[in-house]
This record gives sequence, C-alpha cells and structure tokens, in this order.
Amino acid sequence: MSETTPPEVIAVSFQKGGTGKTFTALNLAGGLAARGFDVLLIDLDPQGSLTANLGKREVYEDIDQLSLDNVLLDVNKWSQINEIILSDHEEFDLIPSNTTFNGNKTPLDSADAGENRLGKVIEQIDHEYHFIVCDCPPDLSAYSKNAVTAGENVIVPMQPRSEMIHSANLLFDHYETLGMMHSLEIEYLAFTMTYDSTKLTKEKRKVIDWFEDTFDEKGVLVDDRAAFDRAKWNQASIYTHSEAVENDQFPVFDQVVQLVLEQTSPPDHDVDLEHARNMSTEELRDRIKEAPEA
Repeated sequence: MSETTPPEVIAVSFQKGGTGKTFTALNLAGGLAARGFDVLLIDLDPQGSLTANLGKREVYEDIDQLSLDNVLLDVNKWSQINEIILSDHEEFDLIPSNTTFNGNKTPLDSADAGENRLGKVIEQIDHEYHFIVCDCPPDLSAYSKNAVTAGENVIVPMQPRSEMIHSANLLFDHYETLGMMHSLEIEYLAFTMTYDSTKLTKEKRKVIDWFEDTFDEKGVLVDDRAAFDRAKWNQASIYTHSEAVENDQFPVFDQVVQLVLEQTSPPDHDVDLEHARNMSTEELRDRIKEAPEA
C-alpha cells in the first residue's frame, strides 16, 4: 500500500449490542462501493455477525485458520494480513471475524502498543483501498480502540432506548480520553438511529427528539424496513438489492454515505471523487439498476 495515499479508516462503534452496528457498517461499505470506491470491510466483533451474514460462517468457525486476532497479536505476522483478506464478495473485500477473538478481555489490552496495532497492520496491505470500514464489537475493548486510532473516524449507531443518552455520553468520554492519550483528532462523521415507526412509544419518541436536537445534520434517522432485512438475507448490502433500492428509506440511509464523503479525503485511485460526492440518489439508483443483482 502506498504510504502517500492511505485509505480512510472508519470505526462503526457503540458499546451496547443491538444498536445497528453491523447494519450500518455493511451498508456504509455497500454505499461506498456502489459509488465506485474500493472498500475493505473488517469484522472486529468476536460474535461474527457480519461474517455470518456475508455467508462466511465456516470461516468464522475455523479455529485453525489464520485470523486477524493472530496477526494483531504477533508482530512477526503483520505482513500476513494479506492472506486473510477475502475478495470473493461482489461489493467489497472482507477480513472476517473468527472464534479465536477474545471479546473485551483480549490480550491486545496488555500487548505493547496494543491500541495502535491495527493501523500498523493496515500499512502492510498490498491492495490500494479507498475506505476501510470496521464493524466494532459491542464494547470499548482494544478491538474498538484499534479501529478508532487507525483512522480517527467514528460513526455511532443507536436505537431509541431509555439508556441511550447515558450510554452515548459514556462513549464520548471514553473516546475523548483515548484521543488525549494518543494525540488523536477524532471526528464523528455521522450518528444513526434505526427505529420501527410502527412501535414508537412516548418514551422512544423522547429519545428520538434528543437525538435530533443533539446531532442535527449529522444525525440520520432510519425507519427500519423489511426490504433491508431481505437484502441481508441475500448476503449483501441494500445497494445491490432491487427492493431495498426502491424503498423510501434507501435515500435516508444514503445520507450516511454522503456525510462520510463530505468529511473524508480518500485517495483517488482512478475514482472521480467530486462526481462520487455529488452523485444524487436517483443517479445512484440508476447505476445500481443497470448492474446485475447480487
């Protein structure tokens, strides 16, 4: 990988489960890829939901296979990062999770420079990616910290729950400390909140109101749709699924991708960055319709 053109690394992070991390990471990667960018998606979650959703459950369960965890823990294996990149998905490449991952008590916590290793490993990647999207675990362990220190870009996925405000403040405090310890300039590119409009209570509405008031133009409210779930069952993002592309919430989620493009500077690598940034939803839909469905 060229030292002068590093990819933009984005951590999709929240310390609680069930807030839409995998949904956001998968479809952010799909949205960037749909605009012509070369994307690497990394599953840092020991539960491996993203890996399983992309049809790689057997890879996740193969404990004899070299994993990202193995590579991160052994500096002599850093150059082997290229061996674990799977390139058979139509939209993007993938570094899968594996059962060797150890959750929030990973040995990375006590390893030398344990919070900075992913960034060093990424430098060993041969392929020139525009973006690397990291699906972080539902905690603030070394895996999440590595994703943040590698790129200093964060997207925070949420759902309208009673504890969400408190949990969000904890996350901000945690990453503020991380930034101070490592002299980082952490940028929050977007905040997403997925919800079901048919099940809104007064309490959930209050959390949504807080979300809108707090995050303003960087906050994206996505009303969950069955079509989005069917895209996942198709082992792909909503950007390759015809029903999802036509859904009224498709341009809503696409705002997340647009926010990322407005705030990042990926290497060009044969992509017209201005055109990609300015691509309208309808233009994107037309491009997707012309491509074969995954």
